[in-house]
Amino acid sequence: MKTLAVATDFTDGSHWATDYALELARQLHTRLILVHIYDPLPAITPAQEWLTSTAESQYFRAIHQLQQLSNELTKRSDGTVTITVVARPGSPATELAAEVAAQHADLLVMSLAGANPLEDRLDGSLATDMIPRTKLPMLLIPPGALFRPPRHMLLAIDLSSSINAGAMTTVLRFAHLLHGSLDVVCVEDEPDDQEKKAAGQIRDLLRHQPHTFTFIPGYDVSIALENFVAAYKSNLLVMLPRAHSLLRTYLLESTTQEVARLTTIPVLAAV
Repeated sequence: MKTLAVATDFTDGSHWATDYALELARQLHTRLILVHIYDPLPAITPAQEWLTSTAESQYFRAIHQLQQLSNELTKRSDGTVTITVVARPGSPATELAAEVAAQHADLLVMSLAGANPLEDRLDGSLATDMIPRTKLPMLLIPPGALFRPPRHMLLAIDLSSSINAGAMTTVLRFAHLLHGSLDVVCVEDEPDDQEKKAAGQIRDLLRHQPHTFTFIPGYDVSIALENFVAAYKSNLLVMLPRAHSLLRTYLLESTTQEVARLTTIPVLAAV
């Protein structure tokens, strides 16, 4: 892993992501990119000279704020983390995805709460909105989550359908990088023969990785996982987002989105 990208909108809630990303970059010896996407001028506004000046001032104001944040983080890391900054106008989800792709980032870190933490917890945020369409692993940081080396990783899987092999490769890569153990759980009261067979296949796939596997009961996945986190002191929750149709993504919240919205520990959306 060479590059971590972290999104910031300079709100009070965004510092949880930048703080966490800094410590993770220091641990993994990677560079850190601070990315800010700002609202552009309305496209229907007449092109006059003062508009160009205003557009430039938007950009330079964003760069100034990013540089201030970069200086603060550099000082806190004693200069051990190389930090660069990027500001670009446009739709946050679209431009953020484009920028991290252009930067060849290995991980995108985002805060789960912005200016309105309570509203974000109830309705979701930009971070949760991006989960169904992400092409890059996302690390989602809830308010109050201080950095702890994520040695105890909880991997939640759904065995009712096939597991994405690429996502499992991502999980193993992160477990290796973080020197973490995996507690693998499937929320299922009465696993059937197919699910038991799938569990055996998962265990075989993880044979070189320290892990446990448990079926846990529960009708509400979020509550079942939170109970497990509390009982076993997990400090990173790993989810495997599934691809859905655009209509379903627009109308319904996925399990990964719900869990991320309600979590109290960082969530890695592995793809």
